[in-house]
Amino acid sequence: MTSVVRRAPLDTTELAQRFRAELLGLDTLPAGARVVIRLPHGAPLAGALLTCFDLRLVAVPQHPRTTDAELAATVRRVDASAVIDTPADHAHPIGLRILPGAPAEPDPGAAELAFIMFTSGSTGVPKGVMLSRRAVLGNAAKTARLHRFAPDRPHGTCLPLYHCNALVMSLIGAHITHTPLILHTAFDPERYLRDLAAGGARTASIVPALLTELVEAAPGWPDGLDYLITAAAPLTGDLARRFHQRYGPRLRQGYGLTEAVNFSLTMPQLTGEDFTAQYLDRFPPVGLPLPDTEVRLESGEVWIRTPDMMNGYWRDPAATAQAFAPGGWLRTGDLGELRDGLLVLRGRAKERIDRGGEKHYPLDVERTWHDAGLRGRFAAVPVAEAALGHETGLVTDGPPAGTLDAVRAVCERAAVRPAAVRWGGFLATATGKPQRTAMGRTLAVRRISAVRYERLLRYAAVTARTLLGTGPAPSPGLPSGDLHRALRAIAPYAVYEPVPTGEEPVFAAFDFLRDHMRAHGLWEPLPEAEKARWRERLRSQWPLTEYAALAADICATEGIAPEMSDAPRFGTWWESGDGGLRLLPHAPADATDGVPWALDYLWRCLADDHGSARADRWTWAGRSRTGHPAAVGFSTLRSGRHDLGGVVWESQPRE
Repeated sequence: MTSVVRRAPLDTTELAQRFRAELLGLDTLPAGARVVIRLPHGAPLAGALLTCFDLRLVAVPQHPRTTDAELAATVRRVDASAVIDTPADHAHPIGLRILPGAPAEPDPGAAELAFIMFTSGSTGVPKGVMLSRRAVLGNAAKTARLHRFAPDRPHGTCLPLYHCNALVMSLIGAHITHTPLILHTAFDPERYLRDLAAGGARTASIVPALLTELVEAAPGWPDGLDYLITAAAPLTGDLARRFHQRYGPRLRQGYGLTEAVNFSLTMPQLTGEDFTAQYLDRFPPVGLPLPDTEVRLESGEVWIRTPDMMNGYWRDPAATAQAFAPGGWLRTGDLGELRDGLLVLRGRAKERIDRGGEKHYPLDVERTWHDAGLRGRFAAVPVAEAALGHETGLVTDGPPAGTLDAVRAVCERAAVRPAAVRWGGFLATATGKPQRTAMGRTLAVRRISAVRYERLLRYAAVTARTLLGTGPAPSPGLPSGDLHRALRAIAPYAVYEPVPTGEEPVFAAFDFLRDHMRAHGLWEPLPEAEKARWRERLRSQWPLTEYAALAADICATEGIAPEMSDAPRFGTWWESGDGGLRLLPHAPADATDGVPWALDYLWRCLADDHGSARADRWTWAGRSRTGHPAAVGFSTLRSGRHDLGGVVWESQPRE
């Protein structure tokens, strides 16, 4: 049986002194010199960061999986004087390289900096957030007071120290208050709580993604642990309820950005009915502003003004100017509202779904989908659509098994129905925050003119009514029974006589069908040569070309460019040359909203696809598959209120 190593709390003062001796050479650098650090989360990283902080050097922490090429690019970008890294021989936990030409002259104002924190880059090239010593110390002191950090009140974190939350609040906050710090490295729910218990932690940090794992594992609560501090991503009501059922009201949510030095708002400690009212009965708020911090809402966007603010983005004055509004207000990009004086987030401004003048906030949409029965990790995402601006997409984590019925209920009955669904490919930051904009770019949707389609629907209906009057109904057992039902289903939508056939090329196909059946009888099969000719002609005309165009859009989102001669065609399964993508442009399997597909009976007469052109997306998504598709999904072709089918697809992992 493997023994568990109990982690004693770190004395950060002793840790800084020990690693200062390990990093001899740093003290030869001038204040403000940049030091790029690539170390795994743990005591060596904490020691390196504290050493740089105490020597007034500018630490530039990097993710431990940063490649050598990426590391070299960062070194050049910040004109680094030194690199702290894991030695190649791993004989020591930490290694220092003073770079040629050091000590470098610091940039003007660099001497007052403590850290340059590079953003994740999910919306473009990562920007270097410049955090001054004054701002870092100010925010760390406020959050330490808020959570009563003290030598007799140890604090724990499982969050990586190369992120702002753990760096400012947990590490620097513990350092300046002489609070013992419990560092938990590779997250394990049971071991994390055992580490907290062994170290006597009174407070500890977590993020919703890890909180979910904690609730699932449900280890015993440590004696003496007052509460967990959660931030970095919104806490959902469902997760808050599940946590409360297991552990009670031992949560405090907070909110902030790296640009505003970690926390700007934190929830007061609530118990009993107050906790239930804020966290369980409604979407959990993120709290009240910290001292000296102001919050305002500008067109729904959260703006913050605080002395604990970044100095700007490293050598990027344009991005810095864009981030700030007049008066020193930081545009956070987050949407929110005030409820009982507490800030409630509604999603990112760039992630808001602007659908033809309707504005939908992803968090609000996701709450309604949860109420409809959808569980697990999922996100409402904006999908670009030319006519409306956006359509709504749904991305879930994992295969259709287990969520198929819930997703179907959402697609058919929710107030906001997704036009595209993807099982697999859920994207989130390291702290668990959904990357909705990035996920939206993996989906495609299309709409066609509602006026044009209604005209086609009426023409089809008038033709059907005419055909039904040309002969008796077939016997129930004959194959033509399906055709008869299709004709009867669409006939009620005949409002007036057909418009001239020259207005839409597809009308000529209805005219051909009507003329043939008048001449040869309603149930006389069409000649195969004529069927093939009309199939090819229809596939090259509107509206069937819209299905092929939607399929091409999906190929583009998957990074595939089909040859013109091999482009996807309506009613035909298509597979990429490397087998990485398989898709089928198809009509709806059944009438939607009680209205049949306009070309239903025409295609029944012409097609030889054995029904594949009328794929049932739910049956298709739920079928068993060999191998391990990276994603399965469908995209809808819509016309006004009509669901016209679309494209079902699956992609395989690539080498």
